[in-house]
Amino acid sequence: MKSCLINTFTRLFNLFIFSKMRKFLFIISVLTLTASIPAIGRDTKSTQRRYISPEEVHVTVSPAAQKKADALYESVRSAYAQGKLSADGVVDKALYHKVWDDELAARCLQLVADKNDRAKAELGYIYTFYKTAYKFPNKESEGVRMMEEAAKAGNKKASDYLGIYYNRKKDYATAWKYFNVSAPNNIPFALTVMGEMCEDGKGVKKDRAKAREYFRRAAELGDANGALKYGSALQRKWYGDVNMPDAFFWTYIAGDLGSDVARSNLQLPLRGERFGDDKNTAFVRNSFTLTNAWNDKMGHPIKDEPIYKEGFKAGIATRGVAAEKGDPWSLFYIGSMSYNDEFLDHKDEFISECYEPIIASGKLPKPALALVYERMAEIYRNGGTGVKKNATKAAEYTRKAADYGSVAAYKIVENIPD
Repeated sequence: MKSCLINTFTRLFNLFIFSKMRKFLFIISVLTLTASIPAIGRDTKSTQRRYISPEEVHVTVSPAAQKKADALYESVRSAYAQGKLSADGVVDKALYHKVWDDELAARCLQLVADKNDRAKAELGYIYTFYKTAYKFPNKESEGVRMMEEAAKAGNKKASDYLGIYYNRKKDYATAWKYFNVSAPNNIPFALTVMGEMCEDGKGVKKDRAKAREYFRRAAELGDANGALKYGSALQRKWYGDVNMPDAFFWTYIAGDLGSDVARSNLQLPLRGERFGDDKNTAFVRNSFTLTNAWNDKMGHPIKDEPIYKEGFKAGIATRGVAAEKGDPWSLFYIGSMSYNDEFLDHKDEFISECYEPIIASGKLPKPALALVYERMAEIYRNGGTGVKKNATKAAEYTRKAADYGSVAAYKIVENIPD
């Protein structure tokens, strides 16, 4: 008994010391960064509080990772040449690899782009979308041509991709024309863009109520920016009835799906966008430069602000009841807060009770399912409070997470070297 008490005291003492050290180091880091930002501003005004473009931080994969990419491409090429993969199968493989490497996906799509409309649409999008186009100089016109050919052949995703392209080019009338070709089954990101066009009256009559409806549809289909926009619209009366509990709910979900703007709005720790090999992406750097919210893992007090006072506090009980009745988004919301150790304590058994019904129903969109499978795979891989290790389930769930777009799971499944 005495030995047990001594061991307990020792663990508590070590935990206390570690906690103090972590908080001390955290404070030092914050002070260092805070002091460094004005210094940067004195050296050059052009870098003060500005966004950093993806082009500035484009980092090529390591030689080992490039070798792996070459091997993955060769496996697709060989399987297609031998008739083991159809053209659509090549596109499926390309989209799977796109999770990690756009350039690898483009190489695969090029194998069948001359004869497959899906390949034309996807390759054209890679060549023209602003987050990927800079990797393929002088390919923009070719990308537009391929998307137009696919759209004329009836590929609705190609029409949405063209709408996104022309919206960015500020040719709003053409953008809206292409979006209407795909309606009512637009892809999630296209719905967000359509909402923004209605919000601002670009290419279409200004209608904030309609904008909110587009944002809602995008959010429910798992678009992080759509969820952010929907959460914001729910806080403002000129978009329709104000609903602060739902505003908090969708803003939190937007943050969990990868929106650092949403997490900054809720003053939560920032994560950066979930894609690519490089942990120091433009989006992570922007977060550290532009945010004024600094919180450690222990969370933060609930602010006396409307989104907390009228949102989180009023909505958490309702969402809890909805989760008990099996509502998938409410289960995801409650389980994610526990997983992230935000507002609810991290408890593996509770997380599993929230996430396993989602897995059983499969009713959430791919971005949310990717996170659910990824997190449950981690819990089964390591074991946790109330959840036993299960290597078989961990492997199965990791594969599912990769299929649904988890970069972390993809790299485990495909054994991608750092």
